[in-house]
Amino acid sequence: MDAIAEWIWNPLLSLVYIETGILFLLITRGLSLRKPIAVFRRIRSDEPRSGTKEHHISHMHALSATLAASVGVGNLAGVGTAIHLGGPGAMFWLWISALVGGSFQMCSTYLAVRHGPKNPDSIHFATPMSYMVKFLGHSWPMLAPSLAGLILFYGMVSANLIQANSVSRALAKEWGSSDILVAITLFIAVAAVIIGGVKSIVRFSAVIAPWIIALFVTSGLVILVRHPLATIHAIQMIFQAAFHPYAIGGGLAGYTVMQGMQFGVVRGVFSHFSGLGIAPFFQSANDDHPAIGAYMAALVPLLDSLVVCSITGLVILSVGDWQQFTGAYLTATAFQTGLGDIGRWIIFLCMGVFAYTTIIGWAHFSERCYHYLGGRRHIAFRWVFAGVTFCGPFMPVEPIWSMADIVIGLMIVTHLFPMTYIVIRTLPEMLADLIRPLSRRLS
Repeated sequence: MDAIAEWIWNPLLSLVYIETGILFLLITRGLSLRKPIAVFRRIRSDEPRSGTKEHHISHMHALSATLAASVGVGNLAGVGTAIHLGGPGAMFWLWISALVGGSFQMCSTYLAVRHGPKNPDSIHFATPMSYMVKFLGHSWPMLAPSLAGLILFYGMVSANLIQANSVSRALAKEWGSSDILVAITLFIAVAAVIIGGVKSIVRFSAVIAPWIIALFVTSGLVILVRHPLATIHAIQMIFQAAFHPYAIGGGLAGYTVMQGMQFGVVRGVFSHFSGLGIAPFFQSANDDHPAIGAYMAALVPLLDSLVVCSITGLVILSVGDWQQFTGAYLTATAFQTGLGDIGRWIIFLCMGVFAYTTIIGWAHFSERCYHYLGGRRHIAFRWVFAGVTFCGPFMPVEPIWSMADIVIGLMIVTHLFPMTYIVIRTLPEMLADLIRPLSRRLS
């Protein structure tokens, strides 16, 4: 399985992902980078008037829930793995994946609102399958069900098991916690929220995620401010290694540019999930102007990777032993070096909460796809999902990571490439919606 994942991402899919993203940025005039902050400021002030309808989710709550589902183990363990295996240059390509990923999120959410049904009881409401069926359903009838099946599988197995397993391994190494205790705790915690459905998931995520993310970012900034010269050197290493081979150990070993691109892109996509089709599930669950949800969705990879992942990577390169250690252990030791024992405690707290919010977010994505594929026993599905979480601590982690990389690659092929055709086909209408009406409404 490792060989298959390596073959998929090294370097073909990594290059294609970046090239497709650059195409999206060009044809959409860079709107995913230019507009989201202004839209966010206006929506934040209008929050009490949004999302009041039954089955609709306000834009701010949708942003919190989507961010909570994105910021997970990938932001801690994934970044550490990317730097260890791909060198400092991996951070540059992770940033690039986030910059282009915002345009994927923006276009996906726009299409789901503009071309999806307004009835929240429809199986297509607030899903990427809505625009795939409308534009490609006649020629490629199996495309939408295939995407739904991949999202369902990824949520149930890869995302769920990786988060649960990573928390269990970290707690076992640090405090000797038993896998069975972690499994029972996660099962109860996950079931307690997801049994209540999407409203319960969104409410919990909106309350807990911003505070924990703020704790992590603040802690990382304190370390970087305390080590200004090391931080500057880390930034220099990132840009130098992004385009030149980076040697270590007196030249006995090194990291190639292709290694940095491969691990930076794949771990970046694993972190922010751009291009995989999950953006509409929360941000298009409304009947507002499609441009608003689109721009809010574009914020997710920017906050996830340009802020959270950047903090992780810079701390690791500034004070961490990234050549010797990897994964969550590398991140924990780096924060311990920078803040003492409190830094290690912060990392384990953040990892536990990040993993938990990612699991419950993907529970919603998976359930929507289960419903789309004909499933009707939603309460039973939620219990089964929590049961899979229970199994996570007992699974071997390496095959799960490789399987996740493979499934992500399949999701890109199944969703991103067809969406490229749809975006090009609907581009004049999309640009008109994204520029003129929004300018009048939010200026």
